[in-house]
Amino acid sequence: MEEYTVEQHAVLIGLAGKYLEKYAGEYGTDLFINSIVKYGNQRGQRMRKRALADGRPLNYETFLAYGELKLDTLPGDYSVKSESPVYINCCHRCMWDEAWKKFGLSRYGEWYCRYIDINLVQGFSNDMVMIAKTMKGLGDECCTFVNVGYEQTEESKKRIADMKEELNGKYCRDFLYHEGHFLNAVRRICSAPLKENYSRFEQDMMNEFAGIYGKELAQKVMEESEKDFDN
Repeated sequence: MEEYTVEQHAVLIGLAGKYLEKYAGEYGTDLFINSIVKYGNQRGQRMRKRALADGRPLNYETFLAYGELKLDTLPGDYSVKSESPVYINCCHRCMWDEAWKKFGLSRYGEWYCRYIDINLVQGFSNDMVMIAKTMKGLGDECCTFVNVGYEQTEESKKRIADMKEELNGKYCRDFLYHEGHFLNAVRRICSAPLKENYSRFEQDMMNEFAGIYGKELAQKVMEESEKDFDN
């Protein structure tokens, strides 16, 4: 059994939204959204730095090969809606959405769905845009991603596959890393605005997380959150 999972990551995100709303009301939602933007943008910037260091062009092919997430998917989880004139892919099973529904956190997952991907892509290159036209977290049948300006061909698919084979998971990170990163982004965005309430907010959030997954994992996430996530 995998030690660190999508479900844990999704629950941490949802709990951040829940407790920011508890401590700061509507303004807490704004802080939550800004934390998601920060998290997504940093992920994209890390991909950008690695690609440039490897001498890769900043285009959709490189972006699709340099992702940090490694997901165990099943046949039918994803499909291609269109390759030309623009590449549109669909996610039919979202493990984040499943987790939010399981723990009653869907209203907070909606904000993640709205803001994560566009800021991830923009962090990689501000000349690129990925539009999430439909999202399961917003009640749609699937998540539909439009890769504006990118037409996928047999040649481009081969280049992406070759890149992935060459990288061999070199830049993939486990979900403990991403849980720590999200908590770090929340802390960077929210600690100053929440002032003395920040420590109580974080304690409440992590106490509920520990109630679900255990104190040991909660402590590991806290320790992981002290890393430098800009590189």
